[in-house]
Amino acid sequence: MMPKTRVESVNQCGTMIKKPLLRLEDVNKKTFLAFKILGLFLIRWDEGEKCYRVRRIRFFLFYTFWFVWPMLGLFVAFLGKLIFHTATGPDDVNNVIESSLFILGFAVIPAIKTYSLKLVTKCLPDILEEIVSLQELDVGFETPLSVRIPSRPQKAVISNSASHMAYKKKSSSPEALFRTLPIVTLILSIVAFIVAWTYGLTEVVEWQAVKQEWPFFIMQFSYLTLPCISTWFSVIFIEWLRMVYKNMSLELQSQLCNVTNETIIYEEHVKVIGDYVDRLQDIFTSLSNGFLTYVVGINFFIIIVSAIFCTAKLLHGFHEIMYVIPLSISVFHMGLICKKSQELMDEHEMLTLAVKQYLRHSRKRPAALPYSELHVLRENLLEAPPQVVCFGGYRVGSGLMLAIHGFIISYAMLLNDVLQTQEENSSSGCNLTSEGQL
Repeated sequence: MMPKTRVESVNQCGTMIKKPLLRLEDVNKKTFLAFKILGLFLIRWDEGEKCYRVRRIRFFLFYTFWFVWPMLGLFVAFLGKLIFHTATGPDDVNNVIESSLFILGFAVIPAIKTYSLKLVTKCLPDILEEIVSLQELDVGFETPLSVRIPSRPQKAVISNSASHMAYKKKSSSPEALFRTLPIVTLILSIVAFIVAWTYGLTEVVEWQAVKQEWPFFIMQFSYLTLPCISTWFSVIFIEWLRMVYKNMSLELQSQLCNVTNETIIYEEHVKVIGDYVDRLQDIFTSLSNGFLTYVVGINFFIIIVSAIFCTAKLLHGFHEIMYVIPLSISVFHMGLICKKSQELMDEHEMLTLAVKQYLRHSRKRPAALPYSELHVLRENLLEAPPQVVCFGGYRVGSGLMLAIHGFIISYAMLLNDVLQTQEENSSSGCNLTSEGQL
């Protein structure tokens, strides 16, 4: 008994009709419209050729824009440094470091980021066509195409009377009180701390020094713009893969319940699921080798450098408190990609566990399950897990996030010590000169 493909169905007259295949960008129109405006989704579906085409004019315009945008931020930073620089104050950045930063910001980083934009545009057509091809297989569940970040589970609909009883039970239960009071206390403590800290900050901060930091503050946003946007774009596909693995795991678990209820699983159905897994692995390989590893690696590099710079600025003094904002943005985007990558691997492990449960059950009833096909499916899942990696083969997950935090703090403290030593040497040089004149 071979399952028919999903694109075929039977109408009332008994004839076979084909269902239209949906595309990921059509189901998530608002999300992909935002990425079109931001210049990350630069392809279109050609109805005549039935394939994706690159929008050449838009690609040229956004390629040029993302090359010029970081240079514009660097220009604003150095222009502000010249405007707000005082002749009597020490220079925090010497000429060697300043020229190196200029070359890095003027040529290296814009060229690297525009190259990642080229990789994304080049690999997207094949990836989206492979996603559409998944709908042709009947694996017992619908291929999820609607991506929601963050994904929230839908609440079950209950009647008014049941809802009233649940609310009455919740309000009278001491467990609800135990959960609510600590949260309220924590919120009030955080609000009180922020208010008192902000009030004290207004009395300590030298606002003239804050005005001098605005140009470099703007430069941080110009350099973080494309890494943050491309990180969200990568998260879209990671989240979609997580949803697919989750639905497949639920389907296999339901099939396991059927086996427990004396239902035979057909070998052809397991073969279709195996073909579905093979296509998922091909999609992830195209994502990882095409642009995911490169984009995540480059984004981590730029975000880490920015976080080190911002942390060192914060350690330098209260007048540079504005760098909390770009630092928070950097940490949030690193945490987002690590969290989604970890959730993807968790769903893959749940799917592998469901297949292992099948194999354990086959020892009791060897005739009820296609042992050989399940064994092949398990081997395929273990050989090619959807693990997101960056340069050097480092696995993107919660462990990498913890290591990056330690790296940022340690190098920020080192940079702060270097800047303080330079200021002390500059001050001592000025004092010696004044004493010699006397």
